[in-house]
Amino acid sequence: MANRSSSQKTGSQGHKWLLAHVEEHPHWLSRELSEDFGIDAEFEMTEHGLTGDILKVQIKSSDQVERRDGAVKFIIERKYLEYADACRYPFIMVRVDVATKEAWYLWLQDWLLAQRVTGSPLLTDQEVWTEWVSEVQTIRAGLEGELKSIARWEGSSQLALSLRDAMHAATAVGDRRMMLLLADALASCADGLGQAGLNAVIDEAIKLGNLMRGTHEGNLIADQLFAMVRRHGPRIDAKTIDRLILRGNWYSRAGLSSLAILYDEHFTHISSLGLPARYADVEARVSYYCAFREAHPEHKSADVFVDPSSFVFAGLRYLQPDMFWDKYANHGPSALLDHLEPVEVALVAPVAP
Repeated sequence: MANRSSSQKTGSQGHKWLLAHVEEHPHWLSRELSEDFGIDAEFEMTEHGLTGDILKVQIKSSDQVERRDGAVKFIIERKYLEYADACRYPFIMVRVDVATKEAWYLWLQDWLLAQRVTGSPLLTDQEVWTEWVSEVQTIRAGLEGELKSIARWEGSSQLALSLRDAMHAATAVGDRRMMLLLADALASCADGLGQAGLNAVIDEAIKLGNLMRGTHEGNLIADQLFAMVRRHGPRIDAKTIDRLILRGNWYSRAGLSSLAILYDEHFTHISSLGLPARYADVEARVSYYCAFREAHPEHKSADVFVDPSSFVFAGLRYLQPDMFWDKYANHGPSALLDHLEPVEVALVAPVAP
């Protein structure tokens, strides 16, 4: 018979202690989950009976938890972040110190939202993240306070997450008016959470890749993306434009359509970002488009008869094809970039959907 390893024994001890510790609280019960798919347990509030206020919990136990400068070390694996991003219940990671019988917690959806204010960890190649959590953020204190609020969905992070889910649902059932109202509400969330909501939609578009074009799911995400950039336009920075547009050696058609909307509706702000110079050595076709739009503010992206043939920038020019209006009507501003060529040598690079 195989013997348990010391780490397995430590994990079991921490698991049992934590569940018993929660059970001792008069306002909570704990449930052990026998199948480990990233969730070890559930904690449910019982203060006013069983009302479905539940936390999903992943438990990480050590004989001695690493501490430094009043903080506890958490190691966050990618699989737990991906689960948190998809989970509709609050997902809590708990660190248990078996020796001292202490435990601390980190709400993973909230952590991910905070990261998305400036970017997206899930679109990097990184597999593990380290977070130092204050020593005062104990399970004991949380059961009396913050964990109750998290389980009840009380707070700005819960609001942003709920609005994002509702916007998905409104788009899925074809309620465009409701989707736009929800995009307004999400974009107006304070503490950077509106930007986090936009970055979450951009993440979905990037993950879909080629499926953004010509698929039902891609159309749903594109509708949300366009709604969010309209509402969030004055607060969008150049790094967000990078994430909207750039796909390695290609550019995103949906991202370019988003950029066109920004030039249509937030011209002063977008033209202040220096995009033609920013993309001149990175993606010359996008640089050309930005320079053309800024040189001709009277042009709007809905104009299917636009003809930039006389405009030369970044060593590129536009050769107008036959039935150019039909191509523009079907492909939007990408139709212009499809027919750019170097001033001296004809060459058209591939374009990502």
